[in-house]
Amino acid sequence: MAKKKICIDAGHYGKYNRSPVVPEYYESDMVWKLHLMQKEILEGYGFEVILTRGNQATDRGLYDRGYAAKGCVLFISDHSNACGTESVDYPVVYRGYDNIGNCDALALKLAKVIASTMGTVQAGRTATRRGSSGGEYYGVLRGARAAGLTDYYIVEHSFHTNAKMTRWLLNDSNLRKLAEAECRVIAEHYGMDSGKAEDKGSMTKITGKAEATAEQMAAYIKAKNGSVAQSVIDMIPLYLSEGEAENIRGDIAFAQSCLETGNFTFSGSAVKLSQNNFCGMGVTKNGETGNSFSTPQLGIRAQVQHLKAYANTTKLKQDCIDPRFDLVSRGCAPYVEYLGIQENPKGKGWAAGAGYGGKILKILDAIKGAGSGQSGSGGQDSGKKPDDGGKQQADFTPYLITTTCDVLNIRSGAGAGHSVVGAIREKAGKKNKYTIVEEKDGWGRLKSGAGWISLSYTKKAAASGGGTGFTPYLITTTCDVLNIRSGAGAGHSVVGAIREKAGKKNKYTIVEEKDGWGRLKSGAGWISLFYTKKAS
Repeated sequence: MAKKKICIDAGHYGKYNRSPVVPEYYESDMVWKLHLMQKEILEGYGFEVILTRGNQATDRGLYDRGYAAKGCVLFISDHSNACGTESVDYPVVYRGYDNIGNCDALALKLAKVIASTMGTVQAGRTATRRGSSGGEYYGVLRGARAAGLTDYYIVEHSFHTNAKMTRWLLNDSNLRKLAEAECRVIAEHYGMDSGKAEDKGSMTKITGKAEATAEQMAAYIKAKNGSVAQSVIDMIPLYLSEGEAENIRGDIAFAQSCLETGNFTFSGSAVKLSQNNFCGMGVTKNGETGNSFSTPQLGIRAQVQHLKAYANTTKLKQDCIDPRFDLVSRGCAPYVEYLGIQENPKGKGWAAGAGYGGKILKILDAIKGAGSGQSGSGGQDSGKKPDDGGKQQADFTPYLITTTCDVLNIRSGAGAGHSVVGAIREKAGKKNKYTIVEEKDGWGRLKSGAGWISLSYTKKAAASGGGTGFTPYLITTTCDVLNIRSGAGAGHSVVGAIREKAGKKNKYTIVEEKDGWGRLKSGAGWISLFYTKKAS
């Protein structure tokens, strides 16, 4: 039986449609990444997937791109939208003007899942547009219709004139979530959801930016090996810099080194610290001592390059010093889980032992749980004490808000993943006040009992009898070291830090909130409230 075939179009080529509110965003960059993710995920469901372009630099006529879907069951052209009003954020899917083949059904499913995944304020919707001759206005849709399709769509992933949504789309992990959600809807629609052998979306890619910090890596190895050599501590930042140079996760390389060297004890290892070989490279059978490198940096570079050989087919950025690079079948293990030969569906991999990748991931999880729990530079303690020890009332005090948009979804729970149960709809020029009686993860519960709203689209309002006034409250940190910054945001300079002793948590008073950051009563500065919890 022939596979169902899908054609995906990255809506623009080159460097096109720069966001006016987030200058680093280009629509063409986003849709290129997204459609490659969609291709990979849909192929995992069992579809055959073709693309309208071979590379991002290639232009192709609109009609031709649509007609390229001949023989397919589905054509999608990925985009982000634009308008003159920054608050607009709804996703919209353009479909056949006459609802041919009931194409609105899948279009609406896609619009809704995009809205829920991205957490847009405004609901997802479908739309049509006809040309002067009465047919499809958009060239790609005319081409797809001429090719015999009924399910053909332009998918607008919110608006790149909305700063919040544009920043969301700049995050590759968010794009992955978006691609997974859309592909799940598509697979269910075409009855292909039961054929997926493995959820690759839950697997750990080797390619990308590190998630753990050098501080966490150092804290982990010191906890596991009390006599670890200082030279090992000193070289830890090299895992991150060498990984970044090749777009390979340096924290994964470090976790692998911990596994291969017995947490740098080298107990039972075929290699020694003096070899600067921290991954067992070249040890293919008992009795071999493996490769040696002149410096720790070169040894780590070779390891990163070897991981890249397994992870993808992209060219090396630096000169190749991995003596075994060309022995690898490029791209055969894009996920950590596939580094073990026994778990790799192609029967290839770094090591033959069972569960090799899983062991690396277990170490990686422990690393990310070590140390401060906060990325960024450490900073020195400021001259001011973080707080006064705190004697303010910590109970939640209800307060009034007004919305900063005309339509704000009300959800059943605190988060964009919960279902929409209603909406606040404001009349032009008039703003009502609403009472928030509980906060959770940037969401507020309405006093009326209607549900939860995103506080990102609200501002505090004065009560009719005067100001509500911010009520100071107490917090404790959920980490041992928490940076204090000069302003509310990670872009501000580090001016100090809260440093807690093991087993002891002090209380600190927050006297102002802004964008998820809290200002300390002591005047020392601002801290991220993500790493705190309210205290009694």
